[in-house]
Amino acid sequence: MHPTDIDQQKLLSLSPPAPFSFGQHPKFERSFRKHLKRLSFGKEISLSELADPRHPEVFIIPRNRFLYVVDEWGNAIGFEQTAFPFSSTDFYVDIDEDEKGLFYEFGHSPPLLRLGGISQLGYLVPPRPKEWNKEASISYLRPTFHHTRWIHSLLVAILTEVILARNGFSQKERAPMVLTAGCHDIATPAGGDSIKRVDPKNLDEEENFGWVLEHYDLIKRWSKRFGFDLGTAESWVRGEGVFGQLLDVIDKISYTALDCYHVGFERPCQIRDFCLKHPLAMDIWQDIRFTPDRTEFFFAQPECLFRFLLLRAYEFQEFLFNPYSRALDLFLKRLTQPLYQTGIITKKQLLTQNDNWLEQVLSQYYPEEIKWIIEPEELSWEKFKTEEDQGEFCAKLGARVDHTEYLAGPSTGLDWLVSNQEKIVPLRRAISERKVKLLEEVVASIVGYYVYYKRP
Repeated sequence: MHPTDIDQQKLLSLSPPAPFSFGQHPKFERSFRKHLKRLSFGKEISLSELADPRHPEVFIIPRNRFLYVVDEWGNAIGFEQTAFPFSSTDFYVDIDEDEKGLFYEFGHSPPLLRLGGISQLGYLVPPRPKEWNKEASISYLRPTFHHTRWIHSLLVAILTEVILARNGFSQKERAPMVLTAGCHDIATPAGGDSIKRVDPKNLDEEENFGWVLEHYDLIKRWSKRFGFDLGTAESWVRGEGVFGQLLDVIDKISYTALDCYHVGFERPCQIRDFCLKHPLAMDIWQDIRFTPDRTEFFFAQPECLFRFLLLRAYEFQEFLFNPYSRALDLFLKRLTQPLYQTGIITKKQLLTQNDNWLEQVLSQYYPEEIKWIIEPEELSWEKFKTEEDQGEFCAKLGARVDHTEYLAGPSTGLDWLVSNQEKIVPLRRAISERKVKLLEEVVASIVGYYVYYKRP
C-alpha cells in the first residue's frame, strides 16, 4: 500500500497488523510457541499417519498443533499444503506423483493451470476503516489480493472429495463430481468478473464450460479415466440437482474462507473481528450430511450454519459490494470493451489466456492507464433507492459519470436445509426470529442503485 497524503507511520498506526491468531485454530498458538522455545520446526509427522482410506488422495492435516509434516522420503511438504483458514483442518494432495490420480489434473491440465494466473478478486481493494481520514488519498499496488482461481478451485475439489467420501459415496461415484467441482471456474475469462461484463452472454462461465473442455480435448480422456460426462457436469455447474446444489454450497464456503482471511489479514474490519470471535467458522463443511436416499443434503448444526452465512453476508456488505472496495472493479472492462468489439481481443483469447496476457495487451493500447498503482479515490460514489433517482443524479453529472450498477445483494441462505429436532427444515425455521432478521437486514443493506463518478 502506498499512502500519498498521510504520513506513513500514522497510516501504519491506524492499520495494525492482524493478530497472530487470525485464521488459526485457537489451540495452535500455544503449540507453536512451545516448539519455538525448543527451537523446533514442530512435531514431525508423516503423511502416512494422516492417511484415510475413504479418500486416499486427500490427507487431512489438523490445525490445532504446530506440525512438521513430511512425505515418504522425509521431505517437508511445506507450501504444498493447502491452507483452509478458520477451520480445524488443512489438506494435502499430490498433484505431481500419481498420473492416474484425479488431483494430478490440477498440476498438468492447461485450463486448470491457467486459473493460477487469474486473480480471485481482481481490482478489489480492502475496505477503508471509518477512523481513517476521509480526505486522505490511499493507493494500492495491484493486485491487492494474490489468491487465485486455481487455489480456490483446488480447495473446492478437496472439500467435495472428503464430504462425499465421508457420506459413503464410492470413489467411482464421486470422481466425476470432484473433477467437475475442481474445474467449475475453468471458463473464467482473463481479467475475471470485470471482463465477463464486456459481453455477458458470450463470456458466461456456465455457457463456456463445455467449450473450454473441448478446446483442450479433455472430455474423452476424462470420460475414459474418471467416468466424466459433459452434459451431467454442465448441469452441476449450473447448480442443478443435489450435486449441483452441493457444488454451489462448497464454492461459497471456499471463497468465503479465502477472501475473509486475506481481507482480515490486510485491514482491521468487521470481517476480522467476526473471524477472531468465531475462529472455526469454516468447520461448517464437516456438518454436511446426506439423507438416506441421497436426494438432499443438510447441515447438522443450525447455529454453525447461521454464523457462516452471517460472515458471508458481512463479506458482501463490507467488502465484495462495498463501493470503496469495488470502485475500480470495472476498470479492466472499460479498457477491454472497445478492443473486444473491434476484434483485437477475442473470446477465444479471453478463455485461454490469463491476467498477465490481458494486461500486456492493454498496456500496448493504453500505456498511460495500465499502472502498478491503483487509486480508488479517483472516483466518488452515491447510492440510491430507485433507478429514477440514479438517472436524475447521472443527468446532473453528465460526462463525469464513470459507470452505474444495480446490486441486488447475495442470497441469505436461509432456505438451506438443517437438522432440527430430528426433522430436516430450512434454516429460517431452526433459528430465532432475531437472527433471521439480522441476516436479512445485512443483505438488504447492500441493495441499491450505485453511481460512480469522477471527482471535480
